[in-house]
Amino acid sequence: MPDSPDSNRRTVAGYEQCAHDYAATVPKQPTGLYATALRQLVELLPGDGRVLDVGSGPGWDADFLETLGVRVHRTDVTAAFREVQAERGHRVDALDVLTDEIADTYDGILMLCVLQHFERADLDGVLDKLANALTAEGAVLLSYPLGETEYWEHANSGDYRVVLWTGEALDQRLRRAGFVVVWDAHQDESSGPWRSVLARKAA
Repeated sequence: MPDSPDSNRRTVAGYEQCAHDYAATVPKQPTGLYATALRQLVELLPGDGRVLDVGSGPGWDADFLETLGVRVHRTDVTAAFREVQAERGHRVDALDVLTDEIADTYDGILMLCVLQHFERADLDGVLDKLANALTAEGAVLLSYPLGETEYWEHANSGDYRVVLWTGEALDQRLRRAGFVVVWDAHQDESSGPWRSVLARKAA
């Protein structure tokens, strides 16, 4: 198994190189399953709900949530993504969920297209940290590619660690962290099947 800090640094370095191209490529408006997943999260929030966006990237999902009246705290470990959003007038705080503490408490947490970059040994710690940052019965929305393998994806911009999870294995980790899965859905992408899963902190 690769060393976790080194693995994370290499992956973040890749995103530093491709952030602007990524922002230009990814659709600005969530559609289909992704829009449905975000709406499912909003349905579990109180009227003045506040959401932590971990790995906000270009910020399109945060934009969408804000159109639905949600207050979003945008964060990203990648400085280039923070710059992309700053150019659009948004404040994005630096947060490395592997090493940084989450100081505030939120009604919901959004972490899309992020957890596949964590080593298996690191996931329990991340999920525990998310659970501790949620209010009672708060909710977390995750998306990740399905599978059982792990590998390095090599691209022109750099190297990206990819660790796949089956639905059963990921749900077991969620239960271990004190979550109950309340909704999930699958969608086929060019890279393979992806899953969105919404889990609520157990009462």
